[in-house]
Amino acid sequence: MKLIPSLRLFVLALLLCFPLAIAAEETRTKLPAYRVDPRGFEASQADIRAICDSAGRELWQYFPDYTIETFVVTRGREGPITLYQRNDAREIVLKLDTSDTFWSQYAYQFAHEFCHVLAGFREDDPGTQWFEETLCETASLFALRAMARRWKDAPPYPHWKDYRDKLRQYADDVMLKRKHLAEIHRDGLPAFRKAHADELRRNPNQRELNGAMAVVLLHFFEEQPSRWEMVRWLNAEPSPAGETFEQMLARWHKTVPEKHKPSVASLAQLLGVAL
Repeated sequence: MKLIPSLRLFVLALLLCFPLAIAAEETRTKLPAYRVDPRGFEASQADIRAICDSAGRELWQYFPDYTIETFVVTRGREGPITLYQRNDAREIVLKLDTSDTFWSQYAYQFAHEFCHVLAGFREDDPGTQWFEETLCETASLFALRAMARRWKDAPPYPHWKDYRDKLRQYADDVMLKRKHLAEIHRDGLPAFRKAHADELRRNPNQRELNGAMAVVLLHFFEEQPSRWEMVRWLNAEPSPAGETFEQMLARWHKTVPEKHKPSVASLAQLLGVAL
């Protein structure tokens, strides 16, 4: 079949623009400067970078015009963590406690720690830190589920395409194992938060409690993913000693741009706080 000249030119222009569009998208969602120290992971630096890039982009795409510090991904041995103290190169240090080719675990842990960086984590009064931990657990689930959808057509490598089912299954398994979900479904999220308030204030890293609340908050962010941007103002101001959860939410609501105030208020309402 012959194409008429005008149509042929249109098709040619479309083909030429298509790779440019892909390049523009990749540039827009390219993560900020970071490096991977592969020592101890028992996996290639390129593969670790590919999985971290993929997980991070699912969040980073909602943070336009945001600048964060350079960071490094290293091997941890006592659980994943983002260190408050910078290393000698003045990099933020993200430690992932995984190895080999457990790519779902890499993605889950990286998304959590990257969310701390996006939130401008501070070494403040730990009394309300559980909320940031809950948001970061939500980010892990969000990233895995989004990656599973994206990898159907655009995996980091063609031979990783079928791994998308494992990404989704990992997220599903984590959610199904949250034993406290039954309590939330029975009493509601505000009642759950109040019932565990003292426990969360004493120890913000309550993975089962954080995780159960994260399952509920996941729909809030999947419903409108652009809401993730409001996290960048979570720690815009330091948390005063003894600050209550209600006061922290009010401070956050005050610091976010006008376009995010309704979302912060809606999230607060989900947790039983009126702003």
